[in-house]
Amino acid sequence: MEYLNSVDSYCWEEHRKILTPFESGIPALQTFGICSSNRAGQPLRAHIHKDCMEIVFLVKGFQVYEAENAHFNLSGSDIFVTYPNEPHSSGSYPESICDLIWMQVNLSPGIPFFGLDEEHAATLRQALRSLPRVFSGDSSLRTMLHDAFYALSRENRVERCLGEQMIACALWRMKKLSQKMSLHQSDSIADAIAFIHDNLTEPIQLEDAAACCGLSLSRFKVKFKEETGATPREYINHVKIEQAKRLLEAGRSVTDTALDLGFTTSNYFSVIFKKYTGKTPTQYEVEYQNKKQ
Repeated sequence: MEYLNSVDSYCWEEHRKILTPFESGIPALQTFGICSSNRAGQPLRAHIHKDCMEIVFLVKGFQVYEAENAHFNLSGSDIFVTYPNEPHSSGSYPESICDLIWMQVNLSPGIPFFGLDEEHAATLRQALRSLPRVFSGDSSLRTMLHDAFYALSRENRVERCLGEQMIACALWRMKKLSQKMSLHQSDSIADAIAFIHDNLTEPIQLEDAAACCGLSLSRFKVKFKEETGATPREYINHVKIEQAKRLLEAGRSVTDTALDLGFTTSNYFSVIFKKYTGKTPTQYEVEYQNKKQ
């Protein structure tokens, strides 16, 4: 099967900004982008990046990707890697409400590589080729990438040189983070997540979720977002909508699905469903039934 070779164009909008090698001045940096989305978008169709590794840092929110016929469910601070010329997509899942930083790095030998001499460039290329599919980032990496992006967008030569070196440092840091095993959530937040999943049929109160893990409401909100990349309410809505999809696919009506999952009205359920999927529940039902035929 032949896949589209996806190459992003320059963009500078409020919620989506993309630099190409022309703007960044870095030949190996095919794409460098920042995106903040408060609405679900269309599914990302299968594509490749010729000779480029793509690295996606999910700053906050949730996202599903497909590669090698496998699904990968990501949440805040996860990093997802696709290798050069490898087909990948979001499957049938829409691009979700999330904040992303992503880059496509050309690993072809002979291309100037972030100002490094050839020996160090070869070592970094090899380190990147051995990155695992999914691993966790951290706040230091997020800050480094964010600052590098805006440094590369400026005209000042010193700022741009700084941005290029910050990218190289960020890539080395990714390699180090990928080798570190750590728990994604503390016991207290894991308890809260279990509480949410155990009570999906109820209108979950944040005070109850905080109490189940022995935290004050304010501390719970801060700690939950730090560890998952989403607010508690965003996470609750996300898992409820994922369960709603399964109920609708099984033939449950929109009204019954809303009531089964603790929504106060079917209208409010429809608003939340469309925000997280880009479709109304009825549209989702129709599309699912059409796919089965």
